[in-house]
Amino acid sequence: MTLRQYLIMMAVGTALSWGAVGLMVTMIDPTVSRPAVFAIFYISLLLALTGTFSLIGFVTRVTTLGKREQLSRQVAVSFRQAFILALILVFALFLRSHDVLTWWNALLIVGAATALESFFISASGRP
Repeated sequence: MTLRQYLIMMAVGTALSWGAVGLMVTMIDPTVSRPAVFAIFYISLLLALTGTFSLIGFVTRVTTLGKREQLSRQVAVSFRQAFILALILVFALFLRSHDVLTWWNALLIVGAATALESFFISASGRP
């Protein structure tokens, strides 16, 4: 798969995910919905945020780093970081919906995500 195909597929998938999130927000009543509906909402939100952050991160990496690194590595790193950031946001939203999100919970979530990213950076041997 070429970089162009990847970017087009990621953009289309992200747009479809945002469409699913929009439909769920406008068409579904959360007071009478089953847990499966909430699971689908959180999964589609995770996919939408991951795609958005990944595309933004990739474009930012290419414009700031230029051609100093391989594009495939920049795609992989931007996707990994986008997924971690989206996971933080969706998990915090989930905790907030159950009224258990506090500042120290948020701090623990961010700390765990930072440790996970640090692990990936140290395992790759590159900054």
